[in-house]
Amino acid sequence: MRQTTEQNERMTRYLLGDLPENDQAAVEQEYFADPEKFEEVWAAENELVDRYARGRLSRGERELFERNYLQSPKHRERVEVARKLLEAADRQVVESGVAPQVVNPAPSLRSRLIEALSIPRMPRFLLPATAFLLLFSVISWLALERARLNEEIGKTKAQLSDQQRREREIADQLAAEREQSGKLKSELERLMETLPQIPSRPPGQTSRPSILSFFLSLGQGPRAPGGGELQRITIPEETDLVRLQMKVEDGESHRFQAAINKVGGAQVWYQRSLKPSSGAITVNVPANKLPLDDYILTLSAITSTGETELIDRYSFRVIRK
Repeated sequence: MRQTTEQNERMTRYLLGDLPENDQAAVEQEYFADPEKFEEVWAAENELVDRYARGRLSRGERELFERNYLQSPKHRERVEVARKLLEAADRQVVESGVAPQVVNPAPSLRSRLIEALSIPRMPRFLLPATAFLLLFSVISWLALERARLNEEIGKTKAQLSDQQRREREIADQLAAEREQSGKLKSELERLMETLPQIPSRPPGQTSRPSILSFFLSLGQGPRAPGGGELQRITIPEETDLVRLQMKVEDGESHRFQAAINKVGGAQVWYQRSLKPSSGAITVNVPANKLPLDDYILTLSAITSTGETELIDRYSFRVIRK
């Protein structure tokens, strides 16, 4: 019994617009999914309209009813129909001259109509016409109310569908942003790996790093007609960074990558995302990565599809002193 009372109070507060937004949404989902809940809401609304038409709402309930429920033109029309039905029932009681028996301190509209149709002293020739008129009014009102409720349910379902669609779009956007963030992070890590690493100096040594620059040409080494000696690069022991430069055609807008391998051996250095400057590509290599040996530097372009395209190979020999 207590649960039924609490449920009725909850339905009444929902109809009066006095529930929090989360609770209101929960009620709507319940009567969308359960036809019995829908009937309960409908019955509670009928009872609420009847109490308002009879002036039996509390002051707070009446203020909420007028401020929220009566904002809808269809709700105002429903209240007007209820008032006319009550007035018709009251007129039948007055014309019959018989006061209705009070069996309920707050009879509903339905019970009031039954009382009007059950008056024993009403002339028999009036009973069929009166019953037909009242029954027709009630059926018409119920049909209008059913159509109104179905229309409101359709609108609410459409609003929920729009909200769910927006939530899915936001979730997809967040997922795309997370994926993009992951790609950027991976690219940043690769770039950090290719940045030149300056060897650490002994404690107390604060002088600026020593940088040695060389321009690699294609006129020497295995690519030269008839062979020839490798281009020699002499690197002093105090050198920290070796800067190798290669000429490229003017107007090149590709990104480049460079790999240095020992002749017939393993890769010792790799750098990508290189951009030409003043018609040349510059590769910065820590000096400790180039001990005495023969090397081949392979320069490639990175196409717009991410593939690599060979530009040239440069052969050189490192001499240490």
